[in-house]
Amino acid sequence: MKDPMSPRLALMLALFAPLAWAGDDWGDDEWGDNWEEARISPWQRPSGFIELGAGYRLQSDGAGLPRQTLGEARGRFETGYRSDKIRGDLRADLRYDDVVEGWQLDIRELTIGFAAGDHTDIKVGRQVLTWGTGDFLFLNDLFPKDWQAFFSGLDDEYLKAPTNAIKVSYFGPGRANLDLAWIPRFESDNYLSGDRFSFYNPVIGGPVAPGLDVDEPSDDALAARIFGNAEVGNARTLEWAVYGYWGYGGQPEAVDSQGRPDFARLNSLGASMVLPLGAGLFNLEGAWYDYKDQDGDNPRQPADKLMLLAGYQQELITNLTLGVQYQLEHLRDYGQWRDVQPYPETLADQNRHLTTMRLDYRAMQEALVLSLFAFYSPSDEDFYLRPQASYRLDDNWSFAAGFNLLGGQEDHTFFGQLADNSNGWLRVRYSY
Repeated sequence: MKDPMSPRLALMLALFAPLAWAGDDWGDDEWGDNWEEARISPWQRPSGFIELGAGYRLQSDGAGLPRQTLGEARGRFETGYRSDKIRGDLRADLRYDDVVEGWQLDIRELTIGFAAGDHTDIKVGRQVLTWGTGDFLFLNDLFPKDWQAFFSGLDDEYLKAPTNAIKVSYFGPGRANLDLAWIPRFESDNYLSGDRFSFYNPVIGGPVAPGLDVDEPSDDALAARIFGNAEVGNARTLEWAVYGYWGYGGQPEAVDSQGRPDFARLNSLGASMVLPLGAGLFNLEGAWYDYKDQDGDNPRQPADKLMLLAGYQQELITNLTLGVQYQLEHLRDYGQWRDVQPYPETLADQNRHLTTMRLDYRAMQEALVLSLFAFYSPSDEDFYLRPQASYRLDDNWSFAAGFNLLGGQEDHTFFGQLADNSNGWLRVRYSY
């Protein structure tokens, strides 16, 4: 087992340290001496953080992967530009991954935005796109996700991966608005590929770590959302939205004619609503996934499915919040689809049920946050628990620690196949 402060990680901290000192150059004295210049400058004050993270499996991995699941040093730099006619944003991470990737430069945002008339905004460049009502459950949000980050213990913001896109937002004079997001070249999820986390392979009947790497389609993708508000009485406002997506599924769930993993073309339509109910908020969302066989002769595509999500969230007592969700995945033409699959005994049921619960407790003027997020599928009989705690010492230093605990009755279910990847993690961050 590697020590969390291995020589390489210690070296990374030393390399990133100048960023923290650079933050001191923007201290109160300099801003006090040059207030007038700073006040009128269109450039946003640079900020960011330096973070060290370490994580380890709680057990050995059946596919032979090492015990360490997280080992990185990360430096964030962000700034922006604002003027009457144009705005720009930069948010970039330079990181060293001690487990898999080595040095990486991640541009999470590099955009230029401007108005096109009185009601239309345009944003061009690399950006994180998101919509929908689910908490860690995504029906109509089909933009890229980073599941490697999610299961390794990185901050929740890294679950949403960036993509190159042109986003046009039209804010109507009435109650309806429109978002259009065009992605010139489809970008997939950062899915579980076997290089950091093993998964079940029905061919061998057990966990594997093959380092799966599937070529992405070169086609574009388009997403649309029409959304607005409506008064429903008793001074309550209902938030509604209708969604459409034309592109590909985020993970290689299909198999091509040569038997290789492939991305399936996907069209989706959906809708959602959020409504105050009692002392909390109720959300309801649905989506229809229509998978398209491009060649028309490959039966080994994902089955078309209907997805429904209902959730409710409220504050139980002061500083203690509870959120619950229920999701249904219904596969269409299940018997016909199951008959052409090579390993039908490992397939999910026609109706997959998934429940979640979130408990968040905040104390010490919200400096301390204790959280538990739990997934449980009564149809698959598997689970995923995410207990964690975070503490903000001051404006600069913060700490977070937690676990990713997975398991189930069967080795081939979604969470059950990841049982050997259960891990604990720790992060230390200095913000400047």
